Amino acid sequence: MNSRKEMKAVLLKQYDRDLAHAIDALEVTTRPIPRPSRGQVLVRMAAAPCNQSDLLLIRGLYGVKKRLPTVPGWEGTGTVVDHGGGLVARRLMGKRVACGGQEDRDGTWAEYFVAGATGCIPLEKEIPWEQGASLIVNPLTAVGLLDETKKLGARAAIQNAAMSQAGRMLVRLFASEGIPLINIVRRPDQEVRLREMGASHVLNSESPEFPERLRHLAHELGATVAFDAVAGPATGALIDSMPAHSTVLVYGALSDKRSEGIDPIDMIFAGKTVRGFYMGEWLHKRGLLGALRAISRVKRLVRRGVLTTDFALRFGINEVREGLRSYVERYSQGKALLLLDGGAGD
Repeated sequence: MNSRKEMKAVLLKQYDRDLAHAIDALEVTTRPIPRPSRGQVLVRMAAAPCNQSDLLLIRGLYGVKKRLPTVPGWEGTGTVVDHGGGLVARRLMGKRVACGGQEDRDGTWAEYFVAGATGCIPLEKEIPWEQGASLIVNPLTAVGLLDETKKLGARAAIQNAAMSQAGRMLVRLFASEGIPLINIVRRPDQEVRLREMGASHVLNSESPEFPERLRHLAHELGATVAFDAVAGPATGALIDSMPAHSTVLVYGALSDKRSEGIDPIDMIFAGKTVRGFYMGEWLHKRGLLGALRAISRVKRLVRRGVLTTDFALRFGINEVREGLRSYVERYSQGKALLLLDGGAGD
């Protein structure tokens, strides 16, 4: 049982579409430690990452809005220190877990977090704290996109924002599956870094030859599926370059713009499709057994180094605003990790 009564937490009191203002509005406050109900556990948090979905949440642009005030944070890791009853919850006592935030409750950017017991993922000793913190959002998204690629029967795929964390995971994952992947970046140094990672097909979207090179590679390799993390004009650029009967899966909105430049003639006569991809919905559709299999696969791939996360920034809870500002300034260098007060030394 936990003997402490209060904890530090990051608090979101208002939404603001302007990201800089949204970050400035975050507060670090002291709150009562929540108590788990039946089927829930109390996790003493060790670390929680900042994902793009977290930034969308604090801006009020995520698919759901939490009632305010609320604690942000969609995922993290820590040690189970209390439970509210139930077989699964009792079995998790004292275990290291990866856990995810619920839409109707406070999230993981706090020293303690109440998680549904069935939603916790026990961590083997081979998975370090940092990787456990980011075990859910990006790794499951990568596995889900690979699953969609196979369902669509694509011989190859395209992705933009290839130097993002999800993008790097996709590079390694598709290489392990032997599926060609065309990777789009924006700077020459990113081209070099991706090739050093083993990427065979890397294109710079700022190059004058980019549209023609992308079209040639897409048709040559049979890339009939693309993963769009950028949106805006990038969506149209992808679908325009691809063969007939291709699909663009929009899973991010880094440009902060509406998808555009989509030719209706292509959609009508060439059978091209643009649709969204949301990892949570993909996982839900798999059912309990399918979700458990996907999670087991993710853990194996993390242990093998295929779905690992690179962290460029680490900061404590009292530095959350400064840390997030630094992260926003250098997205492509690696993810930001919020270090919390517990668990890592256990």
